[in-house]
Amino acid sequence: MKVHVYGNTLNSAYHLTKVLRDKGIDAIFFLDNTSGFQQDYPWWDDKTLNENNLPAWVKYYKTFPFFLLPNAETKQMIADFSACDIALVSCYGPILAIKAKVPFVFYSLGSDLNMIHYKKDFLSALLNSASLKVKFRKLVKILTYSPLQARAIKKHANRIIIYMGYQYNPFIKSFQLQHKTHKLCYPKDVINYGVSPDADLQQQYEQYKVVFFMLSRHSWASVWNEYKGNDKFLKAYARFIKQRQPNTLLISSNKGIDIEKSRKIIASEQIEPYVQWVDDMPKYQLKKYQSLDNVVMVDNFWHDRWHVQFPEDKAQPRVGFGFGCIESLASKRPLITAFNDQDFYNQEQPPIFDAFTEDEILNRLNEVYDMTTAQLQAEGEKGYAFVLKWHEQTNVIDTHIKVLQEAYEDVKQKKSAAE
Repeated sequence: MKVHVYGNTLNSAYHLTKVLRDKGIDAIFFLDNTSGFQQDYPWWDDKTLNENNLPAWVKYYKTFPFFLLPNAETKQMIADFSACDIALVSCYGPILAIKAKVPFVFYSLGSDLNMIHYKKDFLSALLNSASLKVKFRKLVKILTYSPLQARAIKKHANRIIIYMGYQYNPFIKSFQLQHKTHKLCYPKDVINYGVSPDADLQQQYEQYKVVFFMLSRHSWASVWNEYKGNDKFLKAYARFIKQRQPNTLLISSNKGIDIEKSRKIIASEQIEPYVQWVDDMPKYQLKKYQSLDNVVMVDNFWHDRWHVQFPEDKAQPRVGFGFGCIESLASKRPLITAFNDQDFYNQEQPPIFDAFTEDEILNRLNEVYDMTTAQLQAEGEKGYAFVLKWHEQTNVIDTHIKVLQEAYEDVKQKKSAAE
């Protein structure tokens, strides 16, 4: 079975191809210049790589692939992509697959699947708090790509894989795609994720009892944004500072469409001395921060009015793990985040500091701060055991291979019946 992989959000296709090949699958990764973010290219994770130094199983096309009016490079990529038995795709991969006339399994990372719901996608682009320039670009994408992407997923995808439950009711169930959808855990290299402590960083931060590292980009002002909830954490953190005057620091990534709004919260609460901003950094640099024995990772908390965008889940939001959560636990760090997506873990609750409301976040901050370093390390070990069980790629990739094989066999049977 020859598999072509496309859609490199957060280097997903790169890593999936690598582990598929480790399992003996003839997999090739197709990379292009779709993304404007360096985090979506292999050299973001591996500093030994660059665009001219990639493994032989990576085919790199240095073009932005406008599939509706493809240039020569994109036409070549489509032709090359057609030479497989089945494709494993995300992002705009469904469009590439139908252009190449190959069967495919679609896996949804983040909001890839959301494009099949025109109204939600349009409202999200129109009502979020991005700049007019960003909104315009998003609306152009919706008008040009979304109809073709939606048709490709709904009518042509042989299987669909989702990793977070919030997409099930509004997208899978609403469009009656349950029969070909699988809820899976994403495969990560958990065993090899962590790195040895960095001496320079250890010295820089050893004065603090606890260092909180907020992974999430700042995207929270509108319910139609991404669902990061940074504002809730910042307000809870300000209350925590004022109540306890703790020996602590919050490190926050300087990225996101609502970064200035977050800065205003910090300024108005007068907690600037307790906050450090860092630029977005490659994964190999982030791992050094995650190696600190006094660091506690912070991810997302969703929007309090989630039901405006997702009335299908009005009773409670379906908040699952993103990459940042999995990687934090893989680095043996305690994690504060919202979570209630146990369906993906056979109803097992991950050993995290779960919080959704501002008050719950404040309680978790106090709970963590009152722990000893040894207790925090013990919590980190519990989290590591959890992601080792549910996300370690050596085992979890087998579920993806099974889905690919099922889809491939279906295609062969249909061809045989037609003949």
